[in-house]
Order: sequence, then structure tokens, then C-alpha cells
Amino acid sequence: MRYMRQILVVIITLSVCTFMRAQDIHYTQFYQSNLNFNPAMTGIFNGDKRVAASYRHQWYSVPVDYLTFSGAYDQKFYRKGNKKSFFSAGGLFNYDQAGDSRLTLAQLALSGSYTYLLNENNLLTGGLQIGGAYRQFNDEDLQWDNQFDGVMFNPMLSSGETFPQNNFLLMNGSLGLNYRWQKSDRTKVDAGAALMNLFSTDASFYENGFNLSERYSFHVQSSFQISRSLDIMIMGLAQFQAGATQYVPGGILRMHLNQNRGKEFALDIGALARLGEEDFNAIAPKIGFQFTRLYVTFSYDITLSEFNVATSRLGGPEIHLQFLITEVKPLNTFKTCPIF
Repeated sequence: MRYMRQILVVIITLSVCTFMRAQDIHYTQFYQSNLNFNPAMTGIFNGDKRVAASYRHQWYSVPVDYLTFSGAYDQKFYRKGNKKSFFSAGGLFNYDQAGDSRLTLAQLALSGSYTYLLNENNLLTGGLQIGGAYRQFNDEDLQWDNQFDGVMFNPMLSSGETFPQNNFLLMNGSLGLNYRWQKSDRTKVDAGAALMNLFSTDASFYENGFNLSERYSFHVQSSFQISRSLDIMIMGLAQFQAGATQYVPGGILRMHLNQNRGKEFALDIGALARLGEEDFNAIAPKIGFQFTRLYVTFSYDITLSEFNVATSRLGGPEIHLQFLITEVKPLNTFKTCPIF
């Protein structure tokens, strides 16, 4: 039974690695890490400046756990006298580490977008993101079949594996488009698409390995005010990369418990799901708090697929923080006294 369990863990580990090879980093609460899924979401928020941080710890109960952190900043740039359009720019940092090999990704990217106001309620945004990334792994803690002497694992035996390199640099980029309809701060809809991994970059530690596959992303985010103190939010994300698919639908109720100026407080309760062809499905209940311009949200993935044999249904926690800054606009020039 002990050897059967070890074999099961190995099979699951290989399955996870095969699946994730075709995947970029991801968050269940994708809409909290906007610059990661569509550069056209740069500057698309109700405010002037935005600071965001995200943390995810996935599958920490198995040997191939994933730890992901993201930090982002973006802001709008208005042109004096131009009320029909504006530019936005921002920066993104991603850090991801996985498994016994400590496979690591460190990524820096710059995002820019241009938003054109079709009319008072409709906006169209195009975005571009360019960046670089560093990949590395450490094979000191890895175990290979050549190190099994027929009775037990012997770390003194040669692994028989050679790698031309254990780290490399690569460039990356993405294009995106987003359409927003906005009736008010609490009633709005975003819909868009993005093409990620624009450059055909070698992303393998072997010579003549594989190129990073293009990823296609489609999203919808919506919020509707249904009463003075209650909103409903519905969102969805669909991603396609190298034959792998992922769908992330979700729904949230937002209760505005205090609407006094400067003391606004809202509570979010809802759930999202991660669905894909590879049976790594999960549901993620979430709770969030908004106090004036600060928003904190927490979710927890609960594994629903056969992979729960290894995870005991523990997918992992995900935490996001956002802080919005709205600058006081200068008053228009006016005369202090009427002229007769």
C-alpha cells in the first residue's frame, strides 16, 4: 500500500505538471488582478490611481504546491481640454513558485491603454503590455527513476539527467480590447478580449524545447444596483491555451451597510468556480469588505475533481487588496462678481 500511494502521488504530480505546462499564472478572482488577464483594463476603474496586490497558495497539501504573488499600479492621464479620451499606464510584477524543483517565474511588465468615450455612458479601450520574465529551477531536491536501486531510493546514484541551463530570460507581450457601458458607479458592464504571449519565445530548459503558447482570454464583468443598499455582480472568464481551456464564472451580492460620505462600508458574499477539460475543477466561496477606497477580499478553492484524492479537497486560499485614489479636480475658472 505504501508503494501504491507513492505511485499515485507520482502520477498525480506528472499530470499536474503536464497540465500547468500550458498555463500561465491565474487567479480564481481574476477581476481583482486586471492587468494579468487584459491590458485594456489598465485605468478602467472609478478613480484616478489604483494600487493592487494579490496572493494565492494552491495545492499546498501535495508536493507540487503553487505560490503566486502579484503587485500592480495604474493610473489615468488626462489631457487638458480633452473630455473625449484619456490615456492610462501602469506596471505589473508577478512572482510564482511551484513544486519540489522550486520552478520560479519573476515577471515585470508595463501596460498602457487608450480610452475613447463614445458618449456619456459608453467607453472603448485598447491596451498593450510589454515585459520580461526570468525562469529558473533547482534540481537538488528532485528524485529520478535512475536513483532507485531496486529496493529503495539512493540519492548517491546519478540521476542520468542533464540540463543545458537551469534559468533563462524571455520577453512577453499582450494586446487587449475592452468595452464599458456605465450608467453609474454601481451599474456598469465590461466586456473584452485579449491575446497574451504575443512573442514566440523559447520557454524550455532544453535545447529545441517548446515555445510559450498564445493564450486567448475573453471576459465579462458586470454590476447592477437592484436597491438602495444591494448590488448584484456577475462575472465570467474564458481562457484557451495550447489545447487547454478554463472557465471561471461567478456571482456576488454586495450589501452597502453604510453609505455616509467618508464612512462607506460594503460587504460582499458570493462564489466562483474554475472549470476545465483537465478535471481540475473547483468552487471558491468568497467574502470581501470595502471601506471607502480600500477593498479586501478572500476566497478559498475547494477541489471537486478526482484530484481531491491528493489534496483532500484543499485547493488553497486567495487574497486580494485594492486601494483607489481619487484626486480633487480643480474648479473651472469663474468670475467672483456678476458684470452688468
